[in-house]
Amino acid sequence: MKKKIVIVEDDYIIQELHKHYVANLGHEVVAAFATGEEAINYFKNNTADLILMDIRLEDSIDGIETMEKIQKINPIPVVYITGNTEDGNYRRAIGTNMKGFLSKPVSQNELESVLNSLNELTESILYAERIQKAIFPQRQEIHKLFANSLYIFRPKDIISGDFSFLVNRKKNKDVVGGIGDCTGHGIPAALLSVLCHEILVTKTRKFKELRKIIFELNKSIIRNLSGLNKENKVADALDLILFRVIPEESTIQISGIKRSFIHYDSDSKTHFYYSLKGNSIGTIIKSEDEIPFMSLRFKENDYFYFFTDGVTDQFGGPNSKKLMKKGLIECLNNLSQMPPLKREIELNIFLRQWQDKTEQTDDILFMGISPSNFKLIS
Repeated sequence: MKKKIVIVEDDYIIQELHKHYVANLGHEVVAAFATGEEAINYFKNNTADLILMDIRLEDSIDGIETMEKIQKINPIPVVYITGNTEDGNYRRAIGTNMKGFLSKPVSQNELESVLNSLNELTESILYAERIQKAIFPQRQEIHKLFANSLYIFRPKDIISGDFSFLVNRKKNKDVVGGIGDCTGHGIPAALLSVLCHEILVTKTRKFKELRKIIFELNKSIIRNLSGLNKENKVADALDLILFRVIPEESTIQISGIKRSFIHYDSDSKTHFYYSLKGNSIGTIIKSEDEIPFMSLRFKENDYFYFFTDGVTDQFGGPNSKKLMKKGLIECLNNLSQMPPLKREIELNIFLRQWQDKTEQTDDILFMGISPSNFKLIS
């Protein structure tokens, strides 16, 4: 699919070279700029499918700062093409809808590889992504309820089968949240994730206890997906973990099926790994008692980390093996004394560096909360 591309590059020779590459690959350069301010002004009244962005520009703001401002106007994907690939820039670039980080001089083949990965996207998929973002809680909402929380969300194919969930129950003076992992990828998993999220919201407002919420969710999923005959039946299912923070009791309840979580005990400075078993949601669950449930007391600096298997199943590292729970816990041990914001950034960098050039195998979703930092919003 032909893409409309904006180039931001202050070296006019390189700018012309990139224009040449884009044209050769069958795409259109709709605008080219040497400064960040020019690019920002352009996107106030225009749009594009992709931005090719240099980091070091000739005006007072660099390419990453430029993208941060453009993202507030329109969340356009960006590929950075830069001679300045130091870790500090990579850390800053992560949060700007980055789809590539290429070193100068870039070849036409490298650019073609990145563009081909984006060619599979259609306007409808990008619109579906915006719908998911509107429905699912985003980083700012999680931070609003839980100060010093961590949140990393990286879909494999733009739209995701993984989703986060958060309901602030003022009447109960508690909050119920968690993450879900719909089997499969792409559009089918994304549709299922939206359905499951909306049923979860309804059940959480109706029922108080986690097991009851999950049990009723399962009945609704089976009823919605079974159809009238075998031809219409959907084989996909949901792995889910929910937590309920009860501030007045300094208690966090956790329930779910086929998901794991990590508890950082601030007294012993130890990460404890728990795995919840059972059959996926969408299969037969005869009673609430079959659903795993735990209740834990938390202290001021305790953390609870919830994640989908896209995190631990990602191949990478020096031997191209899965990260696994051991690798994740080792990383969290190394980051445990850092301030939360830096911990989130460094964890994101670690996951990307672990993956390196290996293809992302699944959607990645990671949420870390400190229950003592929950703020009930009236």
